[in-house]
Amino acid sequence: MPQRASVIVLLACFGGCERQPQSVTDPIPDIPVNQQRTIARSEFGWQWPLSVGVGTLGCVSGAVVLRTDNVTYALNDAASAKGFASVQPAQVTVDSGPRNPLGRVKQEMRMQIFAKSAACNGTASDISAPACRQGLRDTHGLSDDELKQIEAEGRERRWRPLPPEYRSLKPLVEAGLKLCSG
Repeated sequence: MPQRASVIVLLACFGGCERQPQSVTDPIPDIPVNQQRTIARSEFGWQWPLSVGVGTLGCVSGAVVLRTDNVTYALNDAASAKGFASVQPAQVTVDSGPRNPLGRVKQEMRMQIFAKSAACNGTASDISAPACRQGLRDTHGLSDDELKQIEAEGRERRWRPLPPEYRSLKPLVEAGLKLCSG
């Protein structure tokens, strides 16, 4: 009989221990502690979308947030609607290497040429886009194919003036939503 009582007490302890919230080093204010957990780059590998390596993930009413360095960032629209800070400053951009860079022109110059070419295409001045592009080719000693090659690289690598493409927050949002339902 004493062994049976010990087993029951032991099971009750394990059951209770599982329900206790995980401690976090930087808790998120106004979110229940049982809806928060520490999360790190090591859990996601190459899919980790942020420049910071660790933070506190939390969820309340479908709003998924991440707190790091005393700032709580919105990871989804529900969190943005609640007024949490934009995560964009901490987000990593997607950058792929060029498939076919024009090697004879340094990258910094190719980036400048790309920006000027984009301005040619969106120009509202007296110079037409084809004339603007011809002037760009003449100034930099480029053939039409070389300019197209630089433009292709600029689009691939999302050079300015194109907006950057950010790594997806989906893995973090999915992990956060599990905290809401848990």
